[in-house]
Amino acid sequence: MKNFRFAIIALFVLAFSLKAAAAIPNGSLLDGVLPGPDGRIDVITMFPHQDDETIFVGGTILKMKTEDPRVRVHIICFTLGELSGAMNTLKITPEFQGKIRTKELEAAATVLKADEVIQLDYHDQGLAKADYNQLVQKALDLMDKTHAAVVITYGPDGMSGHIDHRTLSRAVTDAFKKSSAQKLYYAALPASLGTIYSVYGKHGYTLADLKVDIRPYKKLKKLAMYEHTTQKFFSGPFTSLDAEVNRDYEWFKLAGQNKYIEDAALFNTPNHGGSK
Repeated sequence: MKNFRFAIIALFVLAFSLKAAAAIPNGSLLDGVLPGPDGRIDVITMFPHQDDETIFVGGTILKMKTEDPRVRVHIICFTLGELSGAMNTLKITPEFQGKIRTKELEAAATVLKADEVIQLDYHDQGLAKADYNQLVQKALDLMDKTHAAVVITYGPDGMSGHIDHRTLSRAVTDAFKKSSAQKLYYAALPASLGTIYSVYGKHGYTLADLKVDIRPYKKLKKLAMYEHTTQKFFSGPFTSLDAEVNRDYEWFKLAGQNKYIEDAALFNTPNHGGSK
């Protein structure tokens, strides 16, 4: 019965995706972003678990890396992911699973053309127990270290409601406010998909205000997901539905924009008295 319910959900996902795609404006996470002194734009993803970066952001990463030579992508994973259900299926220790998942992340990042992978050593399902101020400072330090212009993480709902997802969303958001990064984006959903997620997540969902067309990159995104072998094949019968990773669009919400960007944009408008 449980499997049948998930199959029905998958059909709803497919049915509503087409409707959702038309309702939200198409765009780029790089719109209005200013390059750094070296002419590059550094984009960082900050997620708690290996595979988070692929499911909701993988196509966008591929699009940016392929279409804009200025972009550098840094994938940051905060936990070791050692408590996934695959541990029980494979009958391995949490420590061994953490090592496997780190290698899976590195392989997926290669497919996604990422420039850097940073694997931290927080414990899976342990971010809420960590010192919150230290967690914020760690996120801020990483933004500074990577010269981040664009930061991507989960919204307050954490997409699935997972406590690690929600905790990191709050910490990254607080760190962004103190950083010199230009834009903060949440991985988000259109209303038609969000209502389905919120039934299971029980924490609502983040409503998208931007979608990115990833159709040319769907196959590579799917390949990257398959690099997360433990999650795709061993952590549950319907853990990563192909419908989940094979959609035509990825959705985001602009959650923060540091003021100096707004000032720079104003200063360079044709009607402003400054330099043109």
